[in-house]
Order: sequence, then C-alpha cells, then structure tokens
Amino acid sequence: MTTEKFDVVVIGAGLGGLSAAGYMAKAGKSVLVLEHHTVPGGYASEFRRGHYRFDVALHVLDGAGPGNWAYSVLSDLVVLDKVTFHRLDPFYTARFPEHEITVSADPLAYEAELVRLFPHEADGIRDLIDAMIEVLYETRRYIADGQLGRRPPFEQIPAKYPHMLAAMTQSWGDFMTQHLHDSQLQAVFSTLWPYGGLPPSTLSAASFIFPVMSFHLFGAYYPEGGSQAVNRALEKTIKAYGGEIRYRQTVNHIEIRDGMAVAVETEKGLRVEADIIISNANPPDTMLKFVGREHLPEGYVRKVERARDKPAISSLVVYLGLERDLLAEGWPHHALFIMDNYDHEVNYQAVMAGRFKDSGLVIIHHNHADPTCAPEGCSVISIMTLAPWDYANQWGTGGDLTNYSQNPHYLKLKQDAGEKLLTRAEKHLPGLREAIKHMEVATPLTNYRYSLNPGGSIYGLEPATNAYLEPLSEKTPILNLFMTGAWIHGGGMCIALLSGQITARTVRAYLDGEEIASLMGIDFPLPEEDDSSPAEISDEVKPMDGEIPAVTLTAAGSGRKVALREISVPAVLIFHTQETETVGSTVNQAIREKYALASSVMVVNVTDLHRVPRPFRKIAERVMRKSYQETASRLPQEMPAEEYVVILPDWDGAVTRAVGLRDVNETAGVIVLDHAGDVIGVYQGDDPASVALALLAKAGV
Repeated sequence: MTTEKFDVVVIGAGLGGLSAAGYMAKAGKSVLVLEHHTVPGGYASEFRRGHYRFDVALHVLDGAGPGNWAYSVLSDLVVLDKVTFHRLDPFYTARFPEHEITVSADPLAYEAELVRLFPHEADGIRDLIDAMIEVLYETRRYIADGQLGRRPPFEQIPAKYPHMLAAMTQSWGDFMTQHLHDSQLQAVFSTLWPYGGLPPSTLSAASFIFPVMSFHLFGAYYPEGGSQAVNRALEKTIKAYGGEIRYRQTVNHIEIRDGMAVAVETEKGLRVEADIIISNANPPDTMLKFVGREHLPEGYVRKVERARDKPAISSLVVYLGLERDLLAEGWPHHALFIMDNYDHEVNYQAVMAGRFKDSGLVIIHHNHADPTCAPEGCSVISIMTLAPWDYANQWGTGGDLTNYSQNPHYLKLKQDAGEKLLTRAEKHLPGLREAIKHMEVATPLTNYRYSLNPGGSIYGLEPATNAYLEPLSEKTPILNLFMTGAWIHGGGMCIALLSGQITARTVRAYLDGEEIASLMGIDFPLPEEDDSSPAEISDEVKPMDGEIPAVTLTAAGSGRKVALREISVPAVLIFHTQETETVGSTVNQAIREKYALASSVMVVNVTDLHRVPRPFRKIAERVMRKSYQETASRLPQEMPAEEYVVILPDWDGAVTRAVGLRDVNETAGVIVLDHAGDVIGVYQGDDPASVALALLAKAGV
C-alpha cells in the first residue's frame, strides 16, 4: 500500500467537494481530492455521444446570479471568469389538462399570469407569494446573522425568524393551503414539486420555497458549455492553488486513531494521511462504512441510520440526440412540465408504483439554453420523471448489482420504461422517434453506479417536513472529519456549492480553535430517545360522539394527571394554541368572576401544540411551566394552584381533533361539561366567555 501525506483530503469531486477543496486550497493547504468517477461534478457532469453533449442532471441553476446563494462561491473560486451564465426567461412551461402557463422569471409577471387564470384567488396568490418572499428573506438574514455572530439564543429563534421556522416545520401543502383553495391552482403553483422529490403533502415547505423564490427573485441560469464547464473551472482553480484531483480512486476506509481521523484508503491500495478529512460522499457510507460504528456515539449512529433509511427519490431519464433543429422549428420551451391530472398525490403514487405511463414528466430542451450541445441543425433533449429504487424488485436485479448492466431482465425493464416516456413525449413533439440519432436511458441503478448514493438518491436526504428538525451537520463526532454536499445542506447544485463554502468555513474555524454556528442549519436540542407524549390515551381517540374522549393528560407545571372523562365537577375546557392563549385567559377570568371556586366550576386549558416541532417541545414545556408558576404565585394560599391553574399540553393535537375543533390557532373553542361529565355544548367563535357562561347557566350551575 502506497502512503502519501496532505493537509486536507476531500472524498468525492461532487460540487460540494470541489467547492470545499477550492476554498481549502486558496487558504494555502495542500489538498487532494479522491473521486470514484472518471470526471468531476457528481450528478452535475456530462457524457458525450459523437458530437452530442448530454448534461446528466442540469436543468437550471438557481443560485448563480448576483446576490444569490452560490454567487459568492462562483466568484471566490474564479468560475465567473471562466464560464458565461445565461439567464433563462421564461423559466418553464406547465401543461395541465385545462391549463397551460408559461412562467416568467419575474415574480410579479408570474403572479399576474396566475391572477389572470384564477381571478377568484387573486388575494390568496398575492398573499402566498408575499409569504414565500418573507421566508426566503428571513432565511438569508439568518445566514447573515450567523456570519456576523449576531444570531440570537436558541429560545429566541421562533420570535426572530418566524416565517423561516414556519416553512421548516410544515409541509408545502399545509403552507400553501393557508392561502390557496382552488385545487387546480394549487396543482399549477406546485408544478416544481418533482425538484424536491416528494408531493406537496410531505415535501418540506422550506425545500419548495427556497429554490422557487430564489429562481424568481435572483434568476434561473444555465452555464454555457453545460455543467461540466463549471466543474472544469473549479478543477482549474484547485490546481492553480496547488491542489490535486485523482479519478477512479474509490475510498473504502477512514482510519481512526485515538478518536481522530488520520488517513483514508482507496480500493486501489492508496493510503493518504491528512490533518483534515472532508467527505462529499453520502453520510451512511462515510460514517457507518468508512469510519465504523465502533468509533461513533450510539445516538449519532441512530441519526445516520435514519438518514440512510430515508434517501430522496431517484430518477428515470431518457437522453435523446436528435437530427432535427427544434430551435429553427420554433419550439419555445426550455423546460416543459407535463401533468395529465391535477392531483400531485396521485402522480406521486404513480411514480412509486413505477407506472411511468401515468407519472408527471418534464422535457428539457438543452439547445434552448446552450446551442453548443449539439451539431448545427440538431438538438439535445432529455425526458425525466422521478423513479423508485425498488421498482420491479430493484429493476429486475433482486438486489444483486453485479454486472447489472448485462442483466437481460434489467435491460428489458429499462428499455420498456424509456419507451413509455418516449411515447408520451412524442404526443407533444410529433415525429420525435424518426429524428433520434442517439438514445440513452438512465435508471436509479445508473445513478447509484456513478454516485454510490443509497437508493440512487438524486437529492441526498429526503426533504420531508422534518428534514430541518434533525439535520446532519458538516461537523461529526470525529473532530477533524467533516462532511459536505446535498446530504448535509440540501439538494440542488448551487446549494451543493454553498455547502462546500460552509464546510470550509467550519474547517478553518476548527483549525483556528474557534466555535462557530452552522450557517444553514439550526442546532436543535433533540429530545431524549425515550421522550414520550404526556397524553395517555386509554383507546384510540375517536371523533366526538357526545362524550368527551377517554384521555388522561399531564398538566404542565403541577404534573397533575387529568382524566377528561372523569372530571367530577362542572368544567369549561378551553382549546387554544400558543397564538390564541389570550382567549384562554379571558375565558378563565370571566368564569372566575362568576364562579370563584374550582369546586364549583373547573377551568381547563387544553393547548394544541401539534404545530410545535418536536425539538421545540422542551422550550414549550418551560414556557408553560413558567406560566403556571407566575399564575400560581398570585393565588391566595388557600387556593391550591393545581386546582386553579390547569394547563394540559395536547402535543399531537389528537384531543383537539377528537372533539371536532379545527383551526384553534385562529379561533379558540370551548366545551362545557356538567356535573356528570356530559357535554352541555361546544362552541368555537368570537365570544367564548359569554357562551361558556350561558351554557353553565342553562345547565343550572
């Protein structure tokens, strides 16, 4: 085994690895990048057939314009001096059964077109776009505050960045439907959900909003010469500062000694010692395979295992080199999204079932952005849909990928899937088949072959609603081992470039003995593994049928167990959230003015906390405990606080839903019980105090 020594070794020449390597080389470190593939860039690379150049994955870049995510990276690493970026406008076209919309890069022009198509939703459209802009700006401010060392304590983050946090803790569907009600408009507005890989019901709102608003506010770009032009420019910068990239060097081990990473080894017998190791490989391979569980804390292993078990979805792509000039024919689209229905949940189900004749797809016309990708008078297009790793027993291989590209069953499935996409595309480009000079089909297995990502993931970690709540950081339990790339800071090429910059910044701080906050993620204090809901439900909570649910809740502050069905005195149950808690105080005060003693009427605050992300529950508990203590301190000694201050956390909102109340975040509700615990009445409206008193009076209390 040959041994060499560098200051920094970077595993993987994806965009995150190239970016990190460039920054470390500029900082004067000797840098070696080890890459599994034969070219740099990861998914942001190319292949050629004759005189045709095919971008593997690039459709558009969202961060290449001034003021955007990755502009500083492209500038710092001298890419802008070597590559010309062209702004795309229109951005894309979406074709639905009853609507076709050409989306302008200008957000106000896009808004106006949506209002023209859906005039009855004008206010909601404008409110939604405003809300998305707030999310993006707060997030950029959060990053800037981290760079300036001005980020507030963790407890103040919800108040300081409420829109950002709201997007990070709910699905895109939940975020959107607060503003839009027309299902067809919701579908049209959500056209780009495949760029996140999950349907609106489960896709993180932040993962949808960040790139979409970045595209609209700062521009969608395509590099002249394709994505490989960017990779080669980064490669030149690394080399210009003394760094080196070696291809066909697949890392298979990171040597740990006395708790520190001291060397990496490759399948070809190369051993490289280094002071710093940065991995752009996926975290499951990096930490569980290269490092090994025995060197890691159990909690961290579980965290990486959760990432391993939730990779983002993969893709099916048909690449076509055409002997036909679509530009000369006037084909107007760079990206044409085709949806055969308005239900993205159904579209996602079709994807997961491998029904490629039904799934949504996008046709990318690469000449539209960069005419140099094909010979004169010819064209390059790609047809893409999402695709699952497990389709047809892992694409006919049964999980055995040995020489899979020669497996007849795999080849048939691959060809059949490609033909389905080709048939559908031909409906929108008549005569397509006759013009084909070159055709290649790539499946999730293709993606795995070149990236080694679990499941052939194209976006790293699945960007579900909780993606920002348990993030993997660029830091690891091995102090001199760091990670970068899509699995750490999110999918997308420009975010990968930014990830390299963030990781390099963290490495420099480590070398300087400084502690810095993560720029992109939030360091949530995660709950203990045995953390359980304080609700003890005797049976599955069911919709209310005249009886209060058989549920026992633990009161905040006092720790008192309250069985709602066994309250032995008349009671007023006030259902609210933290946003409507002042209503609870108003109702409480009104009841106590009429019924001073808890033995006459018990007042119970049921606080719906299902919107509070799990990492913030400790904060919510402290807030409720403090509220209990402050109220209790004002009570006369003869009034036991646990009887007069009853705050019951409804962590998952199950009790609130079970009694039939909705949107208590907007309007609090009350339920009044008689002496026997039977429901006298349920009310959700503008005057709950008066209604509660009237119901008590009606029951003779």
